Amino acid sequence: MMWQREIGSQQLKSYDYAIAAILVFFFIGILFQNEIAFIATGIFVVYAVIFRIYDKEIMGKLHLINPKKTIKLFPGDEAKLKLELENRSIFPLINGGLHFQAGPAIKAYQHIKNEKSYWKSIYIPLSILRRKKAIIELPIRAEHRGVAKINGITLSFPHLFNYDSVTLKYRQFFYTEYVVLPELLPVQGAEAVFQMMPGSGYAAFSPYEDVQNPQGTRDYSDSDPFHKINWKASVKTQKLQTNVYEKMVDRSFVFIVNIAKDNQLNMMSFNKNLEKLLSYTAYLCHYAMQKNIPYEMFLNTRKPGKVPYIQLPEGEGQRHYGYALELLARVNKQSMIMPLNQMLHRLGKYFHKPKTVIVIGEIPSGSSELMSTWKQAGHSVFHISGEGEEAIVRPLTRGGGMADAK
Repeated sequence: MMWQREIGSQQLKSYDYAIAAILVFFFIGILFQNEIAFIATGIFVVYAVIFRIYDKEIMGKLHLINPKKTIKLFPGDEAKLKLELENRSIFPLINGGLHFQAGPAIKAYQHIKNEKSYWKSIYIPLSILRRKKAIIELPIRAEHRGVAKINGITLSFPHLFNYDSVTLKYRQFFYTEYVVLPELLPVQGAEAVFQMMPGSGYAAFSPYEDVQNPQGTRDYSDSDPFHKINWKASVKTQKLQTNVYEKMVDRSFVFIVNIAKDNQLNMMSFNKNLEKLLSYTAYLCHYAMQKNIPYEMFLNTRKPGKVPYIQLPEGEGQRHYGYALELLARVNKQSMIMPLNQMLHRLGKYFHKPKTVIVIGEIPSGSSELMSTWKQAGHSVFHISGEGEEAIVRPLTRGGGMADAK
């Protein structure tokens, strides 16, 4: 069943009293052949049967519509929280109330009982007539980044056949969720991240070539590497010929988000500027989406599986941007943190070609040394600095520091 009932002492007593009255009046009727006793017995039998039917009906024929739906909002956006209850029984549920809790990422304007608690408690007076539906729509506003879910759904109403109340708890998980996406905080110098690196894009001038896409041959010069010589063409022309390939660049980004901050005891905790770091990352994703530049993202939040950190595979376009924002929205401050150095060691093995890497967040000393070796392998590494409303992206120097902005 969808619902679990909390049985009060008065309800048990009422049913027990009815059974006891049936037995008493039945034996009185048998012993004294009293017609009134038999009538009273019949009345109490009818009461007990209706009592049982009522209890069974309200448990099994009350349905909460529970669609699997994700509603995405930005901070400040307004929407409606919708709950739809259907009473399929022959008994009305009157003068009751619906109680539930909503996560802190959203705020309902009305019916809030305790606004200071982490979970906002909401109470709504409710009556549902027999074989009717009740649709509840509450205006809500997205407060801040995160995921808001509805839980603790209970329905209370007076019992029709005694003086107690009935409380039904919803046993299933409510699937509709509200995902509040991070706001976009600008990053100065984002356009400078574009680097001339090997990849799938083509350009008129680039130091990198696509060896799978030859464009012809030309006369050999002293500066040409030996492996570029086309021996068949050289035999035909009786002069050394060099292969000419399509020039190419890599216009892809790798965003590495360090959500942690090392303290004086070498213990990791969530960065106090976590929200801004995620907002900077969201801005970079938006910038890449506008420029049709593919990107991938890594966060050092632990998760089970072969890949122990959060990863967004490389992609581009509006849909990929939506995936990126939702991933950032779901970063939970209750999650476990993976040391950045451990994740970087794994990523270094994952990069099979030179990459343009942007690190958002704190860079520990060990990580700086590791990323310096990436630069020697042909990667370009940048870092987002700044803790205000705006941040600056600057290249990481060989020693792990920041290059001066020009």
